[in-house]
Amino acid sequence: MAYAESAHPPKFPLWAIWILFLLYALPGLIDHDPWRGDDIEHFGVVFEMYSGGDWLVPSIAGIPHPEYPPFYYWIATLLAKLLHWAMPVHNAARLASGIFAGVAFAALARTAQQLYRDRADRGAALLCLGTLGLLLHAHEFQPQLALLAGSALTFWGFAEFLARPRRGAIIAGLAMGMAFLSNGFSAFLLLLPLWVLLPLFSRECRDRRHYPTLALGAGIAIGMAAAWCALLHTLRPEGFALWWANEMADITPHLYHFVRLKDLLQLLGWFMWPLWPLAIWALWRHRRTLNEARFTLPLAAFILAALLVAFTGPMRPAHALPLLPPLVLLASAGVQTLRRGAASALDWFGRMCFAGFGVFMWVAWYALHFGHPVPLARNIGRLLPGFSPSLSITATVLAVLLSLCWIVMLVRPPRSPIRGSLSWGAGVTFLWCLTVTLFLPAVNYDKSYREVAASVARQVQGYRPGCIIGTGLGPSQLAAMDYFAALRFAPSGTPDCQYMLSYRSSRDPAFAGQPGWEKVWEIERGRKRTAESFALYKRADFGGAALAEGDLLGGTASSSYSLPAAAIAGDAAGTDASN
Repeated sequence: MAYAESAHPPKFPLWAIWILFLLYALPGLIDHDPWRGDDIEHFGVVFEMYSGGDWLVPSIAGIPHPEYPPFYYWIATLLAKLLHWAMPVHNAARLASGIFAGVAFAALARTAQQLYRDRADRGAALLCLGTLGLLLHAHEFQPQLALLAGSALTFWGFAEFLARPRRGAIIAGLAMGMAFLSNGFSAFLLLLPLWVLLPLFSRECRDRRHYPTLALGAGIAIGMAAAWCALLHTLRPEGFALWWANEMADITPHLYHFVRLKDLLQLLGWFMWPLWPLAIWALWRHRRTLNEARFTLPLAAFILAALLVAFTGPMRPAHALPLLPPLVLLASAGVQTLRRGAASALDWFGRMCFAGFGVFMWVAWYALHFGHPVPLARNIGRLLPGFSPSLSITATVLAVLLSLCWIVMLVRPPRSPIRGSLSWGAGVTFLWCLTVTLFLPAVNYDKSYREVAASVARQVQGYRPGCIIGTGLGPSQLAAMDYFAALRFAPSGTPDCQYMLSYRSSRDPAFAGQPGWEKVWEIERGRKRTAESFALYKRADFGGAALAEGDLLGGTASSSYSLPAAAIAGDAAGTDASN
């Protein structure tokens, strides 16, 4: 017998699911530095706006960065200005990610309830929490989260359209306009065709009386996009040209992903887990009614998202985020109709996986702090050279309480048709909270550029502002140096600059230096694919100044030396922790 036919409906109150969401969202969102990668890169745009930069053309350290329209950055900057008195700027601004994730969760739950009934909102919310691909991105600066929220609100608008056409069309149109302001033309490729596909394939939307209402919703979305483009073109024509060129490059189809088809399938396989098996089951079970709007909507949206991910953009997890909202809807339909054996298997697999990962986390924590088992402690030491862990009693007690709660979940699992969803939602939340509680200082040490930036600032004391040449620095490094050390860089080839900072990652060729420059500082971080290095060079004809600076730093100037990672903490000791 299918669980949907059982006389025992789900008993999870929505308030309990929202408490679980807060436990999922807040740890790791407001308690660490901006980390290298997307986190510090997108915060760099927010910090530029917060410091008085342009609100129309996103920039990092004064350099235009037109990767996304500014809606996400506006919300993050407003939060930073409102809450800077209560917490560091980066923590206040990163709350925007939690807000957009919460909006997406709520809208998807509401949409699932309207489309599938039978308390489908519980399943949708728990499946959102249990999706592996969303976990890290929901805790970083990520404009794609605004696109997720816009997509989820659009689906809610279309679900409302089935009962109240005008209200639903207005909601969908406004949400689609918000998605455009968050992600540009990629958002329109994802969502705008739905205005045509739904009447074409869904019998509920084929009523000719609804066509003017559909046109109204589409007109609202297109009008918002046109107004934004006109405003940017009028006030910032150069910024509009940069943004337009970037948008055209982003949506231009290519076949690069199919050269690495195996990598693409591996990425999507884990990224969409456990949604895709449940979505496949839902489509198979309801294969005779796929022309109903409740399946036409998420299926059409998923196909559009799959085409966008497969044929445009880079192969990276954040680019695959648009796949998740329609899959959550389909999976929430599938999880309600799982056979008893399949539901038990999903539940058992989730609980055992997270229990095993939890045990490993505790073993790794013990190895980090006490050196046993020796092989694991040695490997952790290689990953975190120079890191000196300190034992926190508060964090340890919290981790123990989290583990006890999960043990109770293992011993006495709830009996419900959606207990598999609960196992995955609660399991991901448990594992994330345990990781943050036990390893946040270590991860922050490895992923933050604060100490590197502070060390570079000490090396260039007394430099002429704006006259450090940057070579190989990407948006992440530019944003980190600007935020943590107030360092901005001149273009390569700028004359009369005393210093040059070079950056390279594992994918870049080694920097061979240039005539007339001598290396005075260097640091290497990470291993293999995450390896990166910074090197500071000084003009050789500044000999007297070099000696004076060597005396200032407590030693004679050297033509080339390497600073170990452990020594950087000393350089950063005098920096303002509220940065």
